[in-house]
Amino acid sequence: MNLFQKANNFFIDTLFPKKCLLCGKEGSWLCEICQGKIDFVDFQICPVCERFNTPLGTPCPKCKRETSLTGLITASRYRKEDLAILIHNFKYNFIADLGQDLGKILLEGATIHKLPLPSILIPVPLHPRRLRWRGFNQAQILTEYLSENITPGLPIPISKENLIRTKYTSAQMKIKDYHERKANLKDAFAIKNPDEIKNKIIWLVDDVATTGSTLFECAKILKENGAKKIYALVLARQEFKR
Repeated sequence: MNLFQKANNFFIDTLFPKKCLLCGKEGSWLCEICQGKIDFVDFQICPVCERFNTPLGTPCPKCKRETSLTGLITASRYRKEDLAILIHNFKYNFIADLGQDLGKILLEGATIHKLPLPSILIPVPLHPRRLRWRGFNQAQILTEYLSENITPGLPIPISKENLIRTKYTSAQMKIKDYHERKANLKDAFAIKNPDEIKNKIIWLVDDVATTGSTLFECAKILKENGAKKIYALVLARQEFKR
């Protein structure tokens, strides 16, 4: 960050001080007390059928052929009194630096469940049209926090532009039918450089999973291009099929 940006941020913070989005305390978007109330999940489930508890969110034996994901880790619960408020402000009120607080939650979730260290981190990409509208990719901001803090002092590499979204699709939240969601994302992603991910252990990072269709499609194209293992990591699952 250059001197002008620091001065500009200081000016904005002075005029409009940050307040905890949950309790109103000044100083940060998420105060330590409210952060301590975040409800982390202590189990993971099959990402496909969602019926069975599985270590690291691996697919159950019946669903193993249904996804290329090695596992799906959900850090916390999508509760309307806390995490839902934070994610909404992050994505739709465009509070980009809230990604630092949410990144801490994501890393804590990965730590609790002892997710194997990745060779490379990949954020779920936005289509250029949606990126222009939002101004930032929320998944990339979360990924950048993880990169710097998984092994402090030894940043994990990020692949920012290899996995790309080639098709502009309707927002998954707006589509209620599970099968329509899957069809909405069919052939929506591509890989530019397979050599970068070949034989790599990947953390695929996003903010929220709905039915998981986006993560399944990303994992599919990563696996087809040589990825060894693909663990998806999200703050929460917003909806469940069951």
